[in-house]
Amino acid sequence: MKVGITYDLKQEYAEMGYSAEDIVEFDREDTIAAIEAVLIDMGFRTDRIGNVKRLVERLAGGERWDLVFNIAEGMRGFGREAQIPGLLEAYGIPFTFSDSLVCAIALHKGMTNRVLRSCGIPTADFFVAQTESDFLKVRLRFPVFLKPVAEGTSKGVSSRNKVWTREELLEVGSAMLRRYKQPVLVEEFLPGREFTVGIVGTGEKARALGALEVKLLASAEPEVYSFDNKALFEDRVRYEVASEDDECAAKAIDIALRAHIALGCRDVSRVDLRCDSFGEPRFLEINPLPGLNPEISDLAILCKLVNMPYESLIREIVMSALERVEGVSVEARQSKAEAVQRAEFAFQPDLFSTRVCVNLVRGRRKPRALFLHEKAFSDSRLDIKDVEKEMAHLWNILETLGFQVMAYPISLNISTVCKVLTRVKPDVVFNLSDSVEGEGRLIYLATAVLDKLGIPYAGNNTEALFLTSNKVVAKDIMRNSGIPTPRFATMEQIFLGEIDFPPPYILKSVWEDASVGLDEDSVFYDKETLKEEMLKRLERLGGSAFAEEFVDGREFNVSIISSPSGARVLPIAEMKFVDWPQHKPRVLGYTAKWRVDSFEYAHTTRSFAFSPADEQLLKRLGNLALRCWERFGLKGYARVDFRVANDSSVYVLEVNANPCLSPDSGFIAACREAMLSDEQALALILSDLNRPVPSHVIPMASSKVRGKVYRRLEDLAPVAKVKGQQAL
Repeated sequence: MKVGITYDLKQEYAEMGYSAEDIVEFDREDTIAAIEAVLIDMGFRTDRIGNVKRLVERLAGGERWDLVFNIAEGMRGFGREAQIPGLLEAYGIPFTFSDSLVCAIALHKGMTNRVLRSCGIPTADFFVAQTESDFLKVRLRFPVFLKPVAEGTSKGVSSRNKVWTREELLEVGSAMLRRYKQPVLVEEFLPGREFTVGIVGTGEKARALGALEVKLLASAEPEVYSFDNKALFEDRVRYEVASEDDECAAKAIDIALRAHIALGCRDVSRVDLRCDSFGEPRFLEINPLPGLNPEISDLAILCKLVNMPYESLIREIVMSALERVEGVSVEARQSKAEAVQRAEFAFQPDLFSTRVCVNLVRGRRKPRALFLHEKAFSDSRLDIKDVEKEMAHLWNILETLGFQVMAYPISLNISTVCKVLTRVKPDVVFNLSDSVEGEGRLIYLATAVLDKLGIPYAGNNTEALFLTSNKVVAKDIMRNSGIPTPRFATMEQIFLGEIDFPPPYILKSVWEDASVGLDEDSVFYDKETLKEEMLKRLERLGGSAFAEEFVDGREFNVSIISSPSGARVLPIAEMKFVDWPQHKPRVLGYTAKWRVDSFEYAHTTRSFAFSPADEQLLKRLGNLALRCWERFGLKGYARVDFRVANDSSVYVLEVNANPCLSPDSGFIAACREAMLSDEQALALILSDLNRPVPSHVIPMASSKVRGKVYRRLEDLAPVAKVKGQQAL
């Protein structure tokens, strides 16, 4: 089940020039990371959407989600908190928390008071001033308290807002109108105890988590839970959970629950109340989108004090939303069932620990597999978008093998990535990223983070990824090791005209994978044109390029997989150029690989059929591929690409240490040609991880599959299948 996350990130708005006060309600990165970690832990695939503008862009691009976890506050207008709920309602996409109507009403404190008073819920007497002259119409008993009518996080609230005279009212109120450009709520000042009550659930299933009493210390701004007191709460505020026999707190909880239900709040809310001079609690405001920072938000603080883990809070919110949208899909119901089973133990730590231990002893605990992947957007390259198909394919296989599967996008925010991985604690990670935020030169970043955290991962290690992804470095290593590779010239040599081999030349990216920047127009026949085009195309080539001797001949892919007895070559594939125009350079470029409606895509085919005359060539290709495997220290799985010139000379074009595992990829095709099922291939890859892991990581359910794989690969010759050979 794919869960999107909508939010307003403080850092993004700060970089756009907004003031600290403008963005005080917006969320920090650690809030998003904490929520996302719980969602991943529940087995959902997460997708960070961002603010309302990004949601609009992605909806317009055709993207959809099974559920959206919405904590976006919005920037402008009384309906700012209702903007994303309204959009999601229009597109029929389920989401957490209250609907657009409730969010719009609850933000406007005056409107909320009117609605709740009509439902018999006690509030302070109040007046909403739209203009300066309205303050002359106020008929409330002094002292009164003023606040902006549609702000949160105590924005605009300080002890100065308590006024005793009409002159003060006019002065403070007029200043507030000018500063916040919205009406001002004037309330009779409530001098008594202050509570905040956390509510989870929807309708009749709603329940209170407890009443958190806010007690101001001597160092605090007096009398009010102000903006500054909230910001400096560690030094100014003491929070206490009211006891069960506290009658005043019990009344506050009753009012909070009634308000939550009367307004139609869903999943969670936080209700603030204060007692009048007679000690009776009165409603102040309700927040249907309460802050969810695990350390500093009032709701999270309340949860800690009532011994409710933060993870359990997020799970309850999601479970409440899934109850409402249960029929969204079969996948959603399955995720919900798993989440329910885990949530049952969330409030019983001892029982939960016992259950896990019992499952481990019995070999029944589901190990966790996590995909680290490049985040794809509607305008991303086709090769980056393909990761969705790759993940979906592997997701199903890993679930068949007995894993609980998760996914997380790698980014340059390394501290957040580390926090998520540390919280989720995957047993094994699949690195599906060939770039990070569009930078191919950072392909090794994901595994470097995993090395630092000591998390096992499938496929090749950081050093191998670095050495093979820099094609110039890889070619130097191959040349110095006696592995044949086409002659090449660096970017500097191209610029200086110091190329020591004749044309034709083919211009390639040093770092980018998936044939990015490579097509038939990448072949040049003189040094000057090569230089001019290199300078024009540098950005398209990822900022770094080199020229290679163009070998016009046959092209082969050699896939290698680990086995109990070492690396084994899978059946070799030839990429054939069918009905190819004679004048057209035979280049297996980006168009041929990714643009399905192109001539190049339709006329390049993969073939595993060879004549007996190719037997010696195939053996040589297999042996050279194994030499590359050994020289670069590869493991798990890899692919080596070759060109064979018209004079039968063999050249290694590149070594791919992180080949695609999509169902239509060359590596998976080679596995199937070897009569390995997708499950068997993945089980082999899992048997050669980069760190030793406990035996329970490879599920007991897959032991028979692994046994069959091992027996099959013992018989698998380290060369491709030649036409006429006995089937493996």
